[in-house]
Amino acid sequence: MIIFFKKVLLIFIYFRFRSSNYSYLDLNFRKVDFTNYNQIKNFIFKKNFYKNKNRNVQSFDFLNFSSRLGGKIGINLSKDTIFDWFNNNKRKLGFPWSEDLPSKRLINLLYNYEYINSSSKINDRKKIDAIIYFHIQRILLDFNSKKINYITSFDLIGYLLASAILKKINIKKIEYIKYIIDSQVDKLGMHKSYNILEHSKFINNLIEIKSILLFFKFKKLNLFDEIILKMTSILNEYFHTDGSIPLFNGSNNIYTKKIYDSLNKDNFLKRRKFNNVDNGIAFYSDKDKKLFFDVIQPNKDLISSNLSAGTLSIELSGFGEKILTNCGASENFGKNPEYLRYSAAHSTIILQNTNISEIREGNPHIKFPQSVVFRKEANDKYQTFEGSHNGYLKKFNKIIKRKLNIYRNIQKLEGEDSIISYKDISSRLIYHIRFHLADGIIFNFTNNKKNIILKTKLNNIWLFKSDMELVVEDSILVDNNMTKPTKQIVIKGVLSDKKIIKKWSLEKI
Repeated sequence: MIIFFKKVLLIFIYFRFRSSNYSYLDLNFRKVDFTNYNQIKNFIFKKNFYKNKNRNVQSFDFLNFSSRLGGKIGINLSKDTIFDWFNNNKRKLGFPWSEDLPSKRLINLLYNYEYINSSSKINDRKKIDAIIYFHIQRILLDFNSKKINYITSFDLIGYLLASAILKKINIKKIEYIKYIIDSQVDKLGMHKSYNILEHSKFINNLIEIKSILLFFKFKKLNLFDEIILKMTSILNEYFHTDGSIPLFNGSNNIYTKKIYDSLNKDNFLKRRKFNNVDNGIAFYSDKDKKLFFDVIQPNKDLISSNLSAGTLSIELSGFGEKILTNCGASENFGKNPEYLRYSAAHSTIILQNTNISEIREGNPHIKFPQSVVFRKEANDKYQTFEGSHNGYLKKFNKIIKRKLNIYRNIQKLEGEDSIISYKDISSRLIYHIRFHLADGIIFNFTNNKKNIILKTKLNNIWLFKSDMELVVEDSILVDNNMTKPTKQIVIKGVLSDKKIIKKWSLEKI
């Protein structure tokens, strides 16, 4: 019945869309450009590339590239592709009218409108106007039927622009937008994707929403100030000492300079104390080092669908360079490869080479830890982070704990990893505790094989110690759309006792 109703409305929109008579000039509110230009240039000059299911095609991000290209070539390329795409897709109900693709297309059409039409004849301009109007009607049709946790910040911009252009904006709609925003941000101001890059895009989109309200002379401009300040101040904490962002849940550093520059321009930015972290990516910082600790509680919400299976993983940097990392993520060929979300791609504790959460492409995890617990304590010598999860309880009857002591006045991190049996069982399980090393680190074993000397690119020397023999295995680092071979330190063994505790440390010497 719903599909039939949508088809009837679609037919109505299709026959009415030619009657568009609205002005789309000066509607460019972009603050930070997150377009992946390297990916787009690989396909934009190919014939019929509009049929490619790549999101940079179906979101019309390629318009930002052709706008940079400029000239008659870029204009004609843009218009021809838009017309071909629309003729091919205007009657469809599912993809590419699913997710937030319609909203992203509308945003890119409006933000590049003046460029696309800079040398257009009247008929071409009318076609573009009609396609924009068609998107406006589709977005308004779909928005109210979407579940809240399926609505992205791009959907919010698309909905706001569509409503404002048709002069259908009111305080009720603005308050609903604010309600959706609040539902997608945790109490500390972190976007619930726990992906630093997505968090940054969310802030950028909130700032664009403010600009749209200002342009359309809507009075309640301060409605979003508090949440923007909250999200911006916590983002300021999520940088390593080398200026990069930590590689959790699909984050990458393609746009980090743009993010950092936009942060520095905010005069209202203030440092906050974060005393109540109980879920998310915990962090510690002093003048020399930075540590991040994944204590995210996964759930079935769509916003969590790209979480990695990296519970209790860590990253560490010191003296302007990264030491311990996760394997990273890539946008180079579309979606982030699934294997980079596996537990083994993270600096964490793994049983039987099995993922802590069950990874499903494009869907929230089906199986994941039902309990991720975090606490922290502090004394004069060090701060303690302690996390645990029950992700291996159902399959292996094991609880995993990780305790970290981060020293304040010396450059030292102590770790204590525990694997605890919930029941008495006789089965022997293989465990691996992985520490992926940053790019360019040279290593040497000491005589007892329990210690490894690490030499960094900046010639800093760190000593990794363990209470048992260590091995070094191959690893990779995927970041900035580049894949580099690296190494990983591994503590591994066979678990047969009811409880084992493995101690390790990393100290600058």
